[in-house]
Amino acid sequence: MPCFYVPDLNKTAENIWITGEEFHHIVHVRRKKVGDHIDLTNGNGLLADTIITEIGKKKLTVEIRDTKEIEASQPKIAVAFSLLKSKHDNLVIEKLAELGVKEFFPLITERSVRKISPNTTEKFRKAAIAAIKQCDNAFLPEINLPLEINDALEQITNSGFSIIVALETGERNSLNDALAKVADENICILIGPEGGFSSQEIELFDQRKIIPVTLGNHILRAETASIVAVSQILYYLLERDPTYY
Repeated sequence: MPCFYVPDLNKTAENIWITGEEFHHIVHVRRKKVGDHIDLTNGNGLLADTIITEIGKKKLTVEIRDTKEIEASQPKIAVAFSLLKSKHDNLVIEKLAELGVKEFFPLITERSVRKISPNTTEKFRKAAIAAIKQCDNAFLPEINLPLEINDALEQITNSGFSIIVALETGERNSLNDALAKVADENICILIGPEGGFSSQEIELFDQRKIIPVTLGNHILRAETASIVAVSQILYYLLERDPTYY
């Protein structure tokens, strides 16, 4: 059953009010009534089983029956992806949040075709919230501001991630071999735009000793490549630890 996002949820509360968009979603979209059970997530590792006790015009109250605190597994997975046209980057956020990616670094590359709007990051955040609600994910991913690729690489490194990059040509490692090289470090994979990274960007990766990897023998759309890459990384980590979350 899909859960609802309530950032104020905490493990000591016995009752909590829900207002705003989630109130509308619960009452007017899902048509929940007093006495119905609903699941909540605070996006920070806490899930709760609750029952609706009161519904007003603009808020509802739930009684918290049980909570489950989940510890985020290590290492973390992050994805740096180029802004894409036709809202395909929203799809990247949605599907990778469902897979458990913990952080996103939107990239402005030489071949990026989508322009940044003032609400780009907020739209990404809403897509991430919708995704964790759909799959009962206890963790809301962090969405960073879009940056030019040089600045983004600095930010990713300073955030404690080892970087690998998916490339279509050239000498590349298998993804498994690359993951073995970074061992237990947090992992960020770079996914390029339509048309791939430019030769100057690939040279920059080489200068920074970023490990290039292949995702197979087919040319993939950017959004497909991101899902394939994270799925393979997740499989690798689950093989090592079946409880990986």
